[in-house]
Amino acid sequence: MKDSPPEEMLKQQFVIDVIRRIYQKYGFDPLDTPALEDWGLLSAKKGGGEEIKQEIYYFKDKSDREVGLRFDLTVPLARFFVNNPKLPLPFKRSHIAKVWRYDRPGAMRWREFWQADADTVGSDNPLSDAEFLRAACEIFYELGLNDVVFRINNRKTLQAFVESIGVKDYVDVFRTIDKLDKMGKDGVEKELKEKGVNQDKIKKILEFIEIKNLKNVRQYVTEGVDEIEKILDLMGEYKNNFQVDMSLVRGLEYYTGPICEMSLGEKYGDAFGVGSSLPTVACFGRFDTLTEAVGGKKIPATGGSIGVDRVIFIMEKRGLFKDFPKTVTKIFVISVNENMKNDVISIVNKFRKLGISSEFDLMGRSLSKQLDYASSRGIPYVIVIGEKELKSKKAKLRDMKTGEEKDILLNKLDDVKKNMK
Repeated sequence: MKDSPPEEMLKQQFVIDVIRRIYQKYGFDPLDTPALEDWGLLSAKKGGGEEIKQEIYYFKDKSDREVGLRFDLTVPLARFFVNNPKLPLPFKRSHIAKVWRYDRPGAMRWREFWQADADTVGSDNPLSDAEFLRAACEIFYELGLNDVVFRINNRKTLQAFVESIGVKDYVDVFRTIDKLDKMGKDGVEKELKEKGVNQDKIKKILEFIEIKNLKNVRQYVTEGVDEIEKILDLMGEYKNNFQVDMSLVRGLEYYTGPICEMSLGEKYGDAFGVGSSLPTVACFGRFDTLTEAVGGKKIPATGGSIGVDRVIFIMEKRGLFKDFPKTVTKIFVISVNENMKNDVISIVNKFRKLGISSEFDLMGRSLSKQLDYASSRGIPYVIVIGEKELKSKKAKLRDMKTGEEKDILLNKLDDVKKNMK
């Protein structure tokens, strides 16, 4: 876990504001749920499962109840929906909040991190899948990440193939395939052997997961292929960002149909500390049985999640936050001496009424020290107020980056915005 100083929080707020605005443009209403959930919910079959205990923050509270910090925002959504059966369908919600996992920390992997989810409950139409995927595309494009790659598959398709070659425990095979990026084909082959899958079936599995187009997939199975095709047809101008990938599984067992993982278009290598794999920045999937798994009726559902921290990390590495503000303050009003303090406060209050973030000195410092402070904070503009300025009703707005100064009228402060970049 980590602290986030103001300059990082401003970047985070910028990214979250873009995500929130676009989600809401697509009709995803905001929702919040408690950070703490009942262990029975978190460990529900096809939710997290009993084995999730090793991967999350689990403990007993003062009443000896088993609880845990939420590890995602999807399981709490299912619980909320089941507890509110009169919600109109489809129920579209967005949720941007922190989640916690007891993972091994590493580059772009934290134990406390932000997720930005948008989901639709109640519709089995591919249009509902496209709602999240198009919103996600728009978000990445607006953030300057238009090379985002959407790897798409369908759990039904992979399951149908694995079962067609006589492998009964497809879930166990899925768990191994899901490790392909981490341990490579040799590692997958070795683990499948250890699980008792014979060499001929392993060969067929490895050949199938290398398929990258639906025409070749149809030569083996047809289950779920139409669903992928319908989603791709709905992507319009974003279709070129999608790649069919039969090796994609997604680890959580609550996924039941089409799935996606979103990554950036190049491999980052050791400079990012993530090896040669493409870091996942978002995911998507259909989870049509999750409401049933947590005690309700079986209701179709779909949606996805954007990893806010990872998006920020990559944007920083790409220089997309170059010259990004370090503070919310736009103007620092400097008093030449303490006699000017009340006049300075009056000017600052007028700026604030105009919606311009502004500050003044709270420490009784000299003019030069106030200038140093404004510079160290990265405040873009300063105004110096002395007797001369008060008498003439004129002052100079100084651009702290370029040193350029422009005359302003103290009785027409609403004109100052015109002189600010």
